[in-house]
Amino acid sequence: MIDFQSGYILRPVNPVFIYFSLFCALMLNLLPIGNYGWVPDWLILCIVFWNIHQHRYVGVVWAFLFGLLMDVHNSDLLGLHAFSYSLVAYIAISWHRRITALAVFTQAFHLLPIFLLVSLFPVLVHWMLSGEFYWWALTGAIQASIEAMLWPLATRILLAPQRRPVDVDHNRPI
Repeated sequence: MIDFQSGYILRPVNPVFIYFSLFCALMLNLLPIGNYGWVPDWLILCIVFWNIHQHRYVGVVWAFLFGLLMDVHNSDLLGLHAFSYSLVAYIAISWHRRITALAVFTQAFHLLPIFLLVSLFPVLVHWMLSGEFYWWALTGAIQASIEAMLWPLATRILLAPQRRPVDVDHNRPI
């Protein structure tokens, strides 16, 4: 894979690192911080990243399973996060060629609708099922904006093990 911003060829990704980063994102989501609008969904940020960059390792099935875990954790309607996570994973996989060709900050703007979909889908489902609309739940738009702002940092951190050093050592074969 080529890093289009720097022009360097990236090393192959280690699957252990992918699953470790997903586990860390899940643990960050399980922290008892609360369900505030300023708390980003770390897991969806990581799922979208790996679906864009390495969709052969993390796909729609993994997103569905993580969504079920988040439904159980939030004591929410079973399948709500599972459906939204798997839908977002499908969209991220279908957009992965277009997204990787863009600069990192432009990627964040293109991914904002995906993050909005994940944040506002549970609000819309609860509104359709109960008939009551909670205006405070629209803070999911703030959460999606924060996730989009965190995208360049997540890209920098999650691609760091794959980057080749700038100074090439001719004594090292790779």
